[in-house]
Amino acid sequence: MKKITYSLGFVLYLLVFSCQKPNNTVNFVLDNYQSGAVLRTISASGEYNFYAPGESTFKLTIEEHDKQNGALMKNVEVYLSFNGGTEKLHQTIAPSEFTTGPVGLPRIDLSISFAQAIATLGLSSGQYKGGDKFDIRLQLNLTDGRSYSAGDVTGSLTGSYFKSPYKYTKIIKCIPISAIPGIYTIEMIDSYGDGWNGASIDVTIDGVTTSYSISADQKDKNTVTITIPESASTMTFSFTSGEFDSEV
Repeated sequence: MKKITYSLGFVLYLLVFSCQKPNNTVNFVLDNYQSGAVLRTISASGEYNFYAPGESTFKLTIEEHDKQNGALMKNVEVYLSFNGGTEKLHQTIAPSEFTTGPVGLPRIDLSISFAQAIATLGLSSGQYKGGDKFDIRLQLNLTDGRSYSAGDVTGSLTGSYFKSPYKYTKIIKCIPISAIPGIYTIEMIDSYGDGWNGASIDVTIDGVTTSYSISADQKDKNTVTITIPESASTMTFSFTSGEFDSEV
């Protein structure tokens, strides 16, 4: 009987003490963590073109995630900066401006034209050029006083699903919308050294197209000079794919 009593006591000891929560780091984190919030990028598109500030627009669709399915959102602030300079508030978006997306969470489509960015930052035409950059930063403010922005994210939030950097950079590109007279030099290189294998750069001036490439005889490089006359009204540069574009 002593042996049986001891065994039952040992089992009770295991049941009582094994059900107690260990005082370790994992359980401390689980007991004390807070659910945050995030602005998921659904889509982002558009370029800023030096030659068309009014027509070039950055478009962004975002979806707000929080533990109350959007009820914690106070607002979203949009800040702009130029070449890493001082930020300026571009707009504040209220929850009422969001609509319910296909998964039941708040979504909104944003658009910021190049001209609007210039106006917000108070830039004149001589203060920006091709290659300069605008940073567009979002800040999600919650009703409990917390805020989330670019400084709060890690790689897991900027990856494939959330794509939530909170910050988007647009480089000013120089894409002509009409002919710009001048002399243009095109330097073409083939890394393998056997020509472009069917690839070409196609230059169209007033509807007349001329294609430039590297022939097999030229092997690894070719340089051409093109003159766009003062009388030209339209011009385009385009690329035609070949067999081994990775070498171009």
